[in-house]
Amino acid sequence: MDVVHRYSSFEYKIIRKKRKTIGIKITQDGEVIVTSPFNISEETILNIIKKKEKWIKSKLQLFSEKGSYKDRSFKSGEKLLYIGKELELEIHNLNSNKIGLLTDYSLNNNLVGISDEKVLVYVDNNKLNKEDIIRELIIKFYKVEAEKLLRERTSYYSKIIGVSLNKVTIKDQKTIWGSCSSKKNINYSYRLIMAPIDIIDYVVVHELCHLIHMDHSKEYWRNVELVLPDYKKRKLWLKNYGNTLRL
Repeated sequence: MDVVHRYSSFEYKIIRKKRKTIGIKITQDGEVIVTSPFNISEETILNIIKKKEKWIKSKLQLFSEKGSYKDRSFKSGEKLLYIGKELELEIHNLNSNKIGLLTDYSLNNNLVGISDEKVLVYVDNNKLNKEDIIRELIIKFYKVEAEKLLRERTSYYSKIIGVSLNKVTIKDQKTIWGSCSSKKNINYSYRLIMAPIDIIDYVVVHELCHLIHMDHSKEYWRNVELVLPDYKKRKLWLKNYGNTLRL
């Protein structure tokens, strides 16, 4: 059973699980979650919360300044992130004469693409106000674009690092940006297509270096630093602003 408590200016939720350590995380919606073993007292957890108070409040403040995730309207005029840029969404009837401006990409007889700093979506007239349909079309388009870009960046950096891999897969991962298996398969979240290119490159290098070290040892991070000397800056950006990379 999840228990909600209040400390200082924020609430925190305790989730009991079969684990050995206590973990604290701030969700993308600004919720403080404490994951604890079953045998740890609430008093012990509170003491840890007190010790982490400054860090927790700084994270909550950051989310407040940047804005926690808000449901998008998926109507014309909405702002969408694409490779680090904020683009305006424009929705048109499929028969619109503006369709020639679009680099054609077909999805179930609909068209989605990027043109003139805008995300253009062309749909049948009866779908113009169907926000769930528009959202799904954009997600499918983002997945295709993410696969193209991430395959390209993975190929580029694999040559620099001197590693080979089996395959690259794009997934709808909500809690991790990438993963690497012992079978040399790398998975990426399609949401990376919304991040700036230097952040995308950090995740690519991060996963490729796991082909050398399947851990986060000092040797592993040295490999990352050899390729990206400023990786700590990129890592921090993803930690602080990853919550904005959502549809």
